[in-house]
Amino acid sequence: MRNAIAATTAVALTMSSVAAHAFCGFYVSGSDKKMFNDATNVVLMRSGTRTVLSMQNDYRGPLEDFAMVIPVPVVLKQNDVRVVPKAVFDRIDSLGSPRLVEYWEQDPCPMPVVATTLDRQYTRNMPMPAPRAPSMSRGASKSSDEGDAMGGADMRRQAVPPVLASFTVHPPTVTAGVATPMTWSYAYSNQPWPEPSCTVDHGVGRVQSGVPKDLVLDASTNFKLTCANSAGRSTKDVRVDVVKIEAKFDVAEYQILILSAAEAAGLDQWLKLNGYKIPADAEALLRPYVESGSKFFVAKVVPKKVQMIDGRAALSPLRFHYDSEEFSLPIRLGMANSSGKQDLIVNILSPDKRYEVANYKNVTIPTNFDVKPAVKTRFAEFYAALFDKTVEKHPGAVVTEYAWTSAVRPEGIYGVDCDPCPPEPPIDGDTMALGADVIGGPMVRGGYVLTRLHARYGKNDMKDDLRFKEGKPITGGREVWSRTGLEYNAQPGAQNFFQARYAIRYWWTGPIKCQNPQRGVWGGPPDGRMNQVVAASKVAFAPRGKMELAGVIKRDLWEIGYKKAPPAVKPAPPTSKKTMWFGGGALLGLMLIGIGARRRRKSV
Repeated sequence: MRNAIAATTAVALTMSSVAAHAFCGFYVSGSDKKMFNDATNVVLMRSGTRTVLSMQNDYRGPLEDFAMVIPVPVVLKQNDVRVVPKAVFDRIDSLGSPRLVEYWEQDPCPMPVVATTLDRQYTRNMPMPAPRAPSMSRGASKSSDEGDAMGGADMRRQAVPPVLASFTVHPPTVTAGVATPMTWSYAYSNQPWPEPSCTVDHGVGRVQSGVPKDLVLDASTNFKLTCANSAGRSTKDVRVDVVKIEAKFDVAEYQILILSAAEAAGLDQWLKLNGYKIPADAEALLRPYVESGSKFFVAKVVPKKVQMIDGRAALSPLRFHYDSEEFSLPIRLGMANSSGKQDLIVNILSPDKRYEVANYKNVTIPTNFDVKPAVKTRFAEFYAALFDKTVEKHPGAVVTEYAWTSAVRPEGIYGVDCDPCPPEPPIDGDTMALGADVIGGPMVRGGYVLTRLHARYGKNDMKDDLRFKEGKPITGGREVWSRTGLEYNAQPGAQNFFQARYAIRYWWTGPIKCQNPQRGVWGGPPDGRMNQVVAASKVAFAPRGKMELAGVIKRDLWEIGYKKAPPAVKPAPPTSKKTMWFGGGALLGLMLIGIGARRRRKSV
């Protein structure tokens, strides 16, 4: 059997889903209703130092003016950002998804039929498709001057120097280069006399508590307030953070800002001041990105342009690209939005290599074992149970579910290599939609290695982003037999051909009329139909805890130390006293007959 099958289709292709997936950033909302991000599917295309990141999120929450905040390493321009058709994501997700196949034992007589149903090449010439083109609210702080309102009544009163108790400014964060009404508020801890005169440095000049004054800043600044009278002076400092809008443009339903900030607190405040109810712990999550010099991709959504499907916002997948020596995926911000456990599915397309994580444990999913027919209608539920048992055995691990090589197509021939292929594999032009147009090389003509990584975690489980490194080629999960049996688990290989694959097998039930039947030859159904392949999609939303894994697997999962359920023992039918008496009487009768027979023989 060949290692790969070329599946070709028409024209046009894309990290829950068991908590189907963890978000790279967090959602911020203009409402105070809770917003959750339980599922994220990410496709990364990487070659050299260039990364193309495409992201699809399953969002659950109110549509009132919400947005996404994603750390990025560089300032993105409008030409760097576009939306990707959702069908592209669905096809890539289907290609790398765990799959369930069915096999039928072929007629053992008169001639063995080799299982070649899946070993067909579906290739047809098709035209190459063209690449797809793709208020500042004013504060009203009300601090009052508690100085003595003498009105000049007693000029002989002894002078009292001011002692400042507090000094604040609103807003505490402003947009760079934008004139902003700043309200400087201060209070004394005593009653100074005569009335002090108060000024703020850096060109602000004289101020009055509670009275706004326009200010333009280009960088975060520490301001000093000095209040003085004839008896003395007092000073206090306050900082105004500046958030810079590096770029601003619209893409589809998204209004996009690229922000930079010197302080995490400043970015946190800027979002709040612009009407977003961001997660309570957002500042702590933002801090490492701000300190590393990251920019922030804020994609605000226009609610009237978003369609709701089954209570979730059908957001267009976003794609952007950048150049960076580091190959990583920011996931910590997404923890602020999880309603519990969340899953991240990361599909990585590379010209010639498999990827794994460099900063977490790597494991491969147990693969290539038979299951009971009941799994067919509950495959996503089955796989969620298997995945959970794998992570239970390897806490904190990132699980490899797929690593497969698809060869470059000859001129005029298009398709993708898979074995077996899912119901809807990627089609021609999908790699262009996902970034081959800015990556180039063999991926333009369908030559790539697809790696699928799956992580499931809670809010406090992941302390760092996912950082990727090249992994050695592996094989596993194929209908490849040897003297020792079916290909087992993940093994080192010359090329990547690994997948999460499970099988239901139906033994031959017809007549066997030959002397030397050949058993265990597997293929398609007796009526000649193509084998049906079931992909485990939307695993994040599959019911959990309702399927007992041990009861549906047909071998022990040595890879994770998990045993199948022992076969049920049928209880013996109960026996009555009458039956016992009859049995004893019958035995006694036989014994008497035997004795009588011996006596007759002796008397002869």
